[in-house]
Amino acid sequence: MEKKLVLYLGPEYPEHIQKDLENKVQIVFLPILDIIPINKSSIDFLNNIDKCDWIVFTSPRGPKILANDAKINKVFDLIVGKINNKKLAAVGSETAKSIEIYLGRKPNLMPKSYTGKELGIELSKINSKCVLLARSKQGLKDINEILKEKSINFVEINLYEERLNDRNLLSINEFLIKNDVQYVLLSSPLIAEAFCNYIKKDDIKIVSIGPSTYNVLKEKCPKYIVLMPQKYTLSSAIELIKNF
Repeated sequence: MEKKLVLYLGPEYPEHIQKDLENKVQIVFLPILDIIPINKSSIDFLNNIDKCDWIVFTSPRGPKILANDAKINKVFDLIVGKINNKKLAAVGSETAKSIEIYLGRKPNLMPKSYTGKELGIELSKINSKCVLLARSKQGLKDINEILKEKSINFVEINLYEERLNDRNLLSINEFLIKNDVQYVLLSSPLIAEAFCNYIKKDDIKIVSIGPSTYNVLKEKCPKYIVLMPQKYTLSSAIELIKNF
């Protein structure tokens, strides 16, 4: 059986899902987002950690970037020590794995539905006093809105920035013309909006990881068939493609 060709627009190559492909899916990686770690973000994190009883990570790259910056700035052991006295929350299973790998702790909380909104609701149910949000500068504000609504204090620490890679973005149309791509896999609202603004090909299916990305696609480029897995992870998206 011929492999299904999937274009994944990043920002990191999904090595952890290689075993899920099973000779049924071929992934072409063409990132249109560059991840820019913010220098000394770990110092900012350390200076604010005592204000809050909960620490929230909203992407798998957050714990890795925090750990790397902390090691560069020689505060990694201090941060790990502080974290051991806090409660941790992850927006989804892949973020939870990242917390365990890079910070040595399993999170205390993960919502059943992997969205910032649902995580905010869960945090409000357990009477959190203050939440430290360790995340992207361009991160969705859905969790912020829930915390404000529930009068829960929060501190935002920006660990990294997400910037569009214009060169790769402009090359996507050419790639789609020359190759028989059946699916495009989109993992964030920022990527989805850029895709809708630049891409001209019509006869492709879009796989959205998460409702926020899905909503952008339906608003900005409703001409596409958009699929969304029940769990908002790359592995679930690949399973959906294999079985569709």
